[in-house]
Amino acid sequence: MIAKMFSYLKVGSPKVDLVLHANKIETGGHLSGSFHLYGGWFTQKIKRLECDLVQVSGGKAQVIQPVTTVLMSDVIESGDQKEFPFRYLVPESLKPTDENCTYRLQTKIVFEDDIQTLDHDDLIVIT
Repeated sequence: MIAKMFSYLKVGSPKVDLVLHANKIETGGHLSGSFHLYGGWFTQKIKRLECDLVQVSGGKAQVIQPVTTVLMSDVIESGDQKEFPFRYLVPESLKPTDENCTYRLQTKIVFEDDIQTLDHDDLIVIT
């Protein structure tokens, strides 16, 4: 019960970090890296790992497209570290990053009871 309470408060929860080989990418190029999961204070059951391409324009964030969803029925123990490869083809239709339009990859792990942990990584799109 205490573990569930901490999970809802996001204290000691497992963490996710998307590590990119490069954060500057041309439209139509391949972006690669890996998702790193780090166990929290307690054992947690992971339902899925999601990553979305998000555009921020005029102060508003909008999901452009889902990048990947990895369904899993995995358990991450306290202190565990897991790594999953990442590869994504950046759409050619994206306009380049500028002062009015930025992009980021928003990563989320969803645990049982739909508790979530988020991470985001800025992405610079060039032509």
